Amino acid sequence: MNPRMTARPSSRHAFTLIEMLVVISIISLLISILMPSLSRARAQAKAVHCVARLKEIGTAIAAYENVSSGRLPPARWFPSEESLRYENGDQGAGEPVEYGWAEILFAYIYREEVQIPESYVVQRNIQGRKWEQYFLCKEVGDTGVSGGHYRVYLPTWSAGSYALDAEGRYGETTQACPLVSSNRERIRPKMILLGDANDMSERGDGLGNDDCSYIDAGEANYAGTNGRNGNRFSDRHYGGTNFLFQDLHAKWDTQLREELARDYDLNGVIDIEEEGE
Repeated sequence: MNPRMTARPSSRHAFTLIEMLVVISIISLLISILMPSLSRARAQAKAVHCVARLKEIGTAIAAYENVSSGRLPPARWFPSEESLRYENGDQGAGEPVEYGWAEILFAYIYREEVQIPESYVVQRNIQGRKWEQYFLCKEVGDTGVSGGHYRVYLPTWSAGSYALDAEGRYGETTQACPLVSSNRERIRPKMILLGDANDMSERGDGLGNDDCSYIDAGEANYAGTNGRNGNRFSDRHYGGTNFLFQDLHAKWDTQLREELARDYDLNGVIDIEEEGE
């Protein structure tokens, strides 16, 4: 037998099953450690982007004021039927179409009329185009007919505050008119103009008041019928809400939503008492 043809043991060392399981366990452990950090970083980036977006909307508001005698766009308005585009060619059919402040700002910023016969197109993500990236918080994402857009705070937006009763509180029947907008100079600096809206809101999906434009007095922290569907400001960013204020600066706050739920105009007088008080 030729000694050169004698089989030699291999010098290569293969992984054993136990070694492979150890490697896989280490990789899994590293992933489990890193994933929460990556998730937090992603959420923080979205929160920062949201604040930046609110500041951009504030810039758009300031620009609009230059052509509106210093007034904010109305929170609610009705476009003329002649300005709407009906796919079936039937002008004026169905219920009256309602728009809001976002439709006005979109048309002014992009010089492009909305012209869609749906109520609150921009605020409801209907046939969305540029407004999908402009008026919707990234933390919410594209959810179709969504409430997760930015909404104005009506007590501030419409007139600066509601009329107060003799005790300095809001009367039960006193309401601001969303068709009337305010001059921003009449609003106290600490008051908010708009903020993150609840993405589970009933409004905008055909239930009840189909309005996606504003949050009224007493609604800032309203939980809704099931605890999640109230038309209120959202605390989706680390338990806090991003707000745009009268002086057009934006910031994150964890307590203002609850404060507005009791003191509607932040004048130091409690407008509604909690149960048991």
